[in-house]
Amino acid sequence: MPDEPSPRTAREGAHLEITEGGKRVPSGTLPRERSWIRIAAFGVDLIVLAGVPLLLATAIVFGLLVATPDPPAAAVDGFRAAQVVFGLLLLCRDAGGASPGKRLFGLYLVRTDGRPVGVLTSIVRNLPLLMPVWNLVEAASVLRRGDGRRPGDRAARTVLLEP
Repeated sequence: MPDEPSPRTAREGAHLEITEGGKRVPSGTLPRERSWIRIAAFGVDLIVLAGVPLLLATAIVFGLLVATPDPPAAAVDGFRAAQVVFGLLLLCRDAGGASPGKRLFGLYLVRTDGRPVGVLTSIVRNLPLLMPVWNLVEAASVLRRGDGRRPGDRAARTVLLEP
């Protein structure tokens, strides 16, 4: 299994290679025992990307309830708008190479050909996370595969690296 990094080498910062479509890409792929970093980064992303729009929508609706005895029926639309904003932010979170959580933990995302990740690549990579049962397959993939790539990574031809 030449594509499967040994945890010891990856932890010491050695440059490994991932092969995709006959191309070799230098990487610092996260080994399985460091998957907690990826999970923590996703948790930060959820707090930032979902928490902020939903807290803002809650504050607006609460303000309307306090300010007027009969709040407008359109107040519910604020929550729907916050959900749409969250969905768009989640899909585009990796454009530019790293989401807020990945930046915090020092991770970065590149395409397997070495090019930076754009908006379309980010959408292809993150779209499976919005599918209710498939997101569990994505999570299991991170833990089962030696290179830690989930189906969304393979579809978008991306790899998550650490320095």
